[in-house]
Amino acid sequence: MKKIKVGIIFGGESTEHEVSRRSAVHVIASLDKLKYDFELIELTKTGGLNFYAPNSMDILCNEIANIDNSLKKTSVILSKAIFDNNEIDVVFPVIHGTGGEDGVLQGFLEMCGIPYIGSGVLSSAIGFDKVISKIMFSHENIPQADYLCISTENTELGKLRDEVKEKLGYPVFVKPANGGSSVGIYKVRDEVSLCVAVEKAAYYDRKIIIEAFVPGREFECAVIGGFKNVEAFGVGEIIPCNEFYDYNAKYVDEDSIGIIPAPIDENKIEEIKKLAVKAFKAIDGYGLARVDFFMTDEGRVVLNEINTMPGFTSISMYPKLWAAFGKGKAELMTKLIELAFQRKENYKFLKEYREESTDV
Repeated sequence: MKKIKVGIIFGGESTEHEVSRRSAVHVIASLDKLKYDFELIELTKTGGLNFYAPNSMDILCNEIANIDNSLKKTSVILSKAIFDNNEIDVVFPVIHGTGGEDGVLQGFLEMCGIPYIGSGVLSSAIGFDKVISKIMFSHENIPQADYLCISTENTELGKLRDEVKEKLGYPVFVKPANGGSSVGIYKVRDEVSLCVAVEKAAYYDRKIIIEAFVPGREFECAVIGGFKNVEAFGVGEIIPCNEFYDYNAKYVDEDSIGIIPAPIDENKIEEIKKLAVKAFKAIDGYGLARVDFFMTDEGRVVLNEINTMPGFTSISMYPKLWAAFGKGKAELMTKLIELAFQRKENYKFLKEYREESTDV
């Protein structure tokens, strides 16, 4: 039987380029080689493409993770012809951040008519935008921290300081509305630091979230499923080595701790899992997501954010939660690929239905 060829697209122009490279290594190692072949396509930091020769697995993975060719100049751009010429059947867009997780790449794949893993155009865009996703979560009555949203083009710092003091108090978190891996996020304790943090966050996005600090513990929940059957399969606790779970605590320092399963009451685990599924459905998610929460000392569970393309590095919580669920890495990849094909079949059914309706 002919193997299915998976196009693994990684890298990208965002600040999460290096994280994506490390995720790609994990995805390659996790694929069932008896079922799947793969083609590696790196989107470089300069907007071009790199292709990798089929070396031995050890050499290949070392090259992707540690040898950064992403600034190499190339005139080749991503196109439908690349998928067709390489006989790619399905795409795993393991790109984190802008241009990969925000619906842009998903829109391109839709235009190419190729199945792909993860949420669609709209749900990816909503999940990536912290402002829009908060609006959707509020509509579903999912508990969240209080927040303010500002834009760089019409913000008066004097008025902002007053609003933060009156509505949120200190400390607060200042975040770019669009971004991931905690890049550009700052914990702020006073008015002077607020202005500096807003200026720094504006480097990453014109929209900025200022969010009330939620004292308590941090948890992450993994979700998998299609439009009908969605399940949350694990809850883990994060104990960051830094003051909060910033980029260094996630990917640079080695002292952050992930405890799986989370050492909390089973009722709280079930509450987090139900809220995670609810958040996933609120943005019309598909395939997979990691949903992050806080829990106060009083036991109140508060949604932090959703990630529609979570990290797949060796230290990422999503694959670790799956493993704790009692299933292998290859099984996870197979499930995600099957979901990608199921969505394609669903779209095909809808297209045929519309054509039949037109004929009547």
